[in-house]
Amino acid sequence: MTPRLQVRRAAVWGVVAVSVIATAHLSGVRLGPLLDAEGARGAGSLLRGFGRPELGGELLWRIAGLAVESLLIGVLATTLAVLIGVGLAALCIEVPALQDSPEHAPYRSAVGAAVRFCVRGVLALLRSVPDIVWAFLFVRALGLGPGPAVLAIALTTGGIFGKLFAELAEAVEPESIRALRRMGVGRLGILVHGVLPQVWRQWVGYAFYRLECSVRSASILGVVGAGGLGTEIALDMRYQEYDKLATALLAVMVLVVGIELVSSWLRRRPFKYTFWLAVFGSAVALVRLPIPWSELTMTRLVPSWLVHGEGSPTWAFLVEALRLAAQTVAMAWCATWGAAVIAMILSPIAATTLSLRGHRADSLRGRRGLTRSATWIAFWLARLFLQASRAMPELTLALIFVVWVGPGPFAGVLAIGVHTIGVLGRLYSDVYEEVDPGSAGALENSGASRLGIWLYGVFPQAAPRLLGFTFYRFEVNVRMTAMVGFVGAGGIGDAIDTAIALFHGPELLLLLGVLFATVVALDVAGDRVRLRILAGRFRHAGPLTPPRAAFLSHAKP
Repeated sequence: MTPRLQVRRAAVWGVVAVSVIATAHLSGVRLGPLLDAEGARGAGSLLRGFGRPELGGELLWRIAGLAVESLLIGVLATTLAVLIGVGLAALCIEVPALQDSPEHAPYRSAVGAAVRFCVRGVLALLRSVPDIVWAFLFVRALGLGPGPAVLAIALTTGGIFGKLFAELAEAVEPESIRALRRMGVGRLGILVHGVLPQVWRQWVGYAFYRLECSVRSASILGVVGAGGLGTEIALDMRYQEYDKLATALLAVMVLVVGIELVSSWLRRRPFKYTFWLAVFGSAVALVRLPIPWSELTMTRLVPSWLVHGEGSPTWAFLVEALRLAAQTVAMAWCATWGAAVIAMILSPIAATTLSLRGHRADSLRGRRGLTRSATWIAFWLARLFLQASRAMPELTLALIFVVWVGPGPFAGVLAIGVHTIGVLGRLYSDVYEEVDPGSAGALENSGASRLGIWLYGVFPQAAPRLLGFTFYRFEVNVRMTAMVGFVGAGGIGDAIDTAIALFHGPELLLLLGVLFATVVALDVAGDRVRLRILAGRFRHAGPLTPPRAAFLSHAKP
């Protein structure tokens, strides 16, 4: 690395550090509220409740029923999201064409570009609106129950699926596609026989990850009356019954861990197991969940108050909306980088190649007694902490921190940060386990310590992807930060909640428009940053996998 490049990188990291400090200040990050006596008493009540969850028979039966409902909501919503995502992705995938193909005709190119632009705009709209906003609107239109949760999660996740599926498909090896073109195969045949075989495993893997996220979302949307475990969580928080809250949150964790184990098992089996399990789960959900499909009409889904309601937006309201959007971005930026620092410390401990088995088959030989026991204990404690923080829904964490430090953006930063520690810790440790073992194994053979192996053999290879995941998670956290505002944790979500509660439709549309523009701008900027990072990596490493595919093949927001 040249001195000039070193100076440039140091300057970039300096700007990042200053920006994190500035956004932390703007978000009200202070140690005082965490140490406040009254807040500490509230936190103590929470922790005592978590330490002794209620295990009464009646409560357990109720929570078990709500947990099954949350699971069915997540399964059906994920299945619908896959259908939405695959359908829209098929319309906006840009299939490589031959130089003399009729598709290169100006009018056909223009029509194709217009269709792709419109479909990508729809996908951006679906994923830019937090699922709790969709749930609020569907509850207003359809009433209480699991139906609004299914539709809300399906729309948001469908937008995420469509974008990711399309980008994975566009990153496949193009020569086989052109070979099918030369044989006269049409667009549909190319997608089925040329693109799908190269990406379906990545699609399925990401769908399983989003199933875990969907179950988490289904567990909190009950806060707005959309069924599932969130109904119990909202009641327990309202009446400060923290022992019952602990039981409900443990049920969420059991669901998430169970899904992770099942998905790990299914990935090692033929695809037909996954397909039939999804069909069976969706069929059971359609039978068991009382969803009023007959009431899904445009007049019910687009109520008159949304367009003609009270509350005409003014310039002052627009300025306030922009300020809240900026606050939302600042909260997400601060929470993401704070979590990244902690995840960077925990992830090497939680990676099996760095903690347990190493990069050689005999790496555990010679470790005996106390040293080996301490290694195992540290590994499982790190894994347990990352799993627990990832399993805890952001909205639930926001409710807890609002009780602890009071309403405001600081509670939102803490909630997003704690959850992001678990997400990034998992992603970082997965990246560490996928690096080329050559240099790390050489250092291991030379007797280097695990810290030295990580610092000189693993981290240099993993750094570009770690940075890419951090930027990717930041974009996701912007949407999540907007969501936690619904419980008083700062950001634009609080204003959206107020507009919905007061039936101020025009103001709500303006707020959603500002949020949509913010998410799209961050998506575009984030894509450019990630691809430049990975393009630089592959430029130095030689002609390997295309950068976009290399990142997206492991993307798990």
